[in-house]
Amino acid sequence: MRAPWTPAPAASTPGGDVEAVAPERTSRLPSFRTFEALNSRSFRWFFVAMLAQFSSMHMQMLVNPWLVFDITGSYARVGAIALASAIPGLILGFPGGVVADRAPKKIVVQVGQTVNAVGTLGIAVLLTLDLLVFEHLMLVSALQGGVFAIMGPARQAMIPEIVGPRRLSNAIGLNMAGLNVTRMGVPALGGFLIVIIGPAGVYYLMGILILIAVAGLIPVTKHVPTAEDIEEERVLAAAAGTGQTPPRSMPVGGHGGGGGARGLSDIRDGIRYMRGDPVVLALLWINFFIVLMSMPYMQMLAGFVKEVLHGGPEQIGFLISATGIGALAGSLVVASMPNRGRGKVFLVSALILGIALVGFVISTSLWLTAVIMLAVGFGQAGRMSLGSILIMSYTKPEFQGRVMSVYMMEFSLVSFGTFAVGILAEMVGIQWAIGSTAAALVLVSVYGMLLMPRVRDLP
Repeated sequence: MRAPWTPAPAASTPGGDVEAVAPERTSRLPSFRTFEALNSRSFRWFFVAMLAQFSSMHMQMLVNPWLVFDITGSYARVGAIALASAIPGLILGFPGGVVADRAPKKIVVQVGQTVNAVGTLGIAVLLTLDLLVFEHLMLVSALQGGVFAIMGPARQAMIPEIVGPRRLSNAIGLNMAGLNVTRMGVPALGGFLIVIIGPAGVYYLMGILILIAVAGLIPVTKHVPTAEDIEEERVLAAAAGTGQTPPRSMPVGGHGGGGGARGLSDIRDGIRYMRGDPVVLALLWINFFIVLMSMPYMQMLAGFVKEVLHGGPEQIGFLISATGIGALAGSLVVASMPNRGRGKVFLVSALILGIALVGFVISTSLWLTAVIMLAVGFGQAGRMSLGSILIMSYTKPEFQGRVMSVYMMEFSLVSFGTFAVGILAEMVGIQWAIGSTAAALVLVSVYGMLLMPRVRDLP
C-alpha cells in the first residue's frame, strides 16, 4: 500500500492562481487537535463562507421537497426534482473536474454560488407573485445540478490547497462539523419560518445566505507547505508500509493551455488515471454504492413524516436537526482522529448508518425516530467525511479535481436511485422502499469490511 499524494509547494507565477507566497499568518487559538485547522486564517474564512452556504442548503433540503409534495402530493415528483438536478450533473461532471484542475478554484466556486443565488431568488419572486408551478422548480433544480457539477469539485479541492496535507483530515472533519451545526438548527428554524413568513420568505433568506458565502471566500488564500507537512508525509508513508515519501508533483489547480482538444485530453487522462490506480478506483466504487444506498431517504423524509409520523414541516425540521446533532458528534470524532485507521472507521460508519436506517423505517414514533436519527447522523458524517478525506489523500494533486468530479457525479447518479425509490414508494409504501436500500447498505458495508482490504486497511 502506498502513502497519500500531496500538493507541491506553491509558487507565484505570472497568470497563475497562487495567491500566497509566504507562510500564512496564524492566530494563537488553542492548539487542540479537534480545532487545529482553525489556526489558518484562510480556513477560518472558508469555514464562515461554508456555514452560510450550508445554512442555505439545509433550508432548501427542507423547503424544496416540502413545497413539491405540498403542490403535487406525489413521491414520484419529489424524485423527479432530484432527477432534474442529476442529469446536468452527469453531463457536466467531467468538464467540472477539468475546470477544477485548470482554473482558479475560488473563482469557480464564487461564480457558481452567484448563479445559485440568482436561481433561488427567482423562486422567491415567483412565490411572491403567486406564479410558481412545478415546472419552475424542475428548471431551477436542473440549473443548480449543472452548477454543482462545475462548482462542487473545485470547492472540495480547495481544502487541501488552503490547509495542506497535515491538516487535511482535521479541516474536512471541521468542515463537516460546520455542515452539521447548521443541520442541527437551520432545518428546525426553516420549518418554523415556513409557517411564519411563508416559503417565499425562506427562499429570499436562502439567496442572501448564498451571497454571504460568495463574499466570505474573498480573503481566502493558498497554504504554503511547511516542514511539518513533509514530515507528516514521511510518517504516513511508513504507516502505509512503503517507508518512502511520495514524489512531489505540480501544484493543485495549475493552469493548462489549449482549448477544447486539451479539455478532451484532460478527461481521457483523468479516466486513465482512475482506472490505473487501484486504491482510488476502489474508493470511488465503495463510495458510490454507499451513497446510492444511503441518500434516498433524505429526499423522501418530507413524505415519510407526513404519511407515517403524521407530522408537518416543524416535525421534519426537528428530525433533520436530530440528524445534525448526531452528525456533529461524528464530525468532531473524525476531526480529532490521527491520520491512522481511517479505512476501517469509514466502513464502520457506513455500517452504523445502514443499521440506523433500518430502525428508522420500522419506527412509527416521532421521539423514537428522533433518537434513531442521532445514529443516522453519526454514521452519515463519518462516511461522508472519511470518504472525501481518503479520496483526496490518495489522489495525485494534478488529478484531484477530476477525481472529485467523479465523486460528485455519484451524488447525481443517486438521484436516479431516489427517483426509483419514489416510484417504489408509491407501489409498496415508503417504509418498504427505504428499508430495502437500508438493508442493501448493511450488506455493502459488511462486504467492504470482509472482502475489501485495499479500503479497510488504509491508514
